[in-house]
Amino acid sequence: EALSLSIIEASAMGLPVVASRVGGIPEVVVDGETGLKVPVDDSAALAAAIGRLVDDPALAERLGQAGRQRYLQHFSLDAMLDGHEAVYREALQAKRP
Repeated sequence: EALSLSIIEASAMGLPVVASRVGGIPEVVVDGETGLKVPVDDSAALAAAIGRLVDDPALAERLGQAGRQRYLQHFSLDAMLDGHEAVYREALQAKRP
């Protein structure tokens, strides 16, 4: 997936995310703020990031809550509708002489 729906859903539920830096994932996961990003095909880095969240529940909670806030601001139905409406308004304004 270019933009993983499962990551967006996890963020919506306030869960911390560990993901690779591929496709549209960097738009959803802000490293160290809303989740942890690891290099592609680096199983050691993946295991270390998961272990870090297991060992530090406060970090996992903080990342999960920040991910939920990012979801609400950028990926919720309301945010998506607002974004689409803004595009249409801009297009209509551009057509006016």
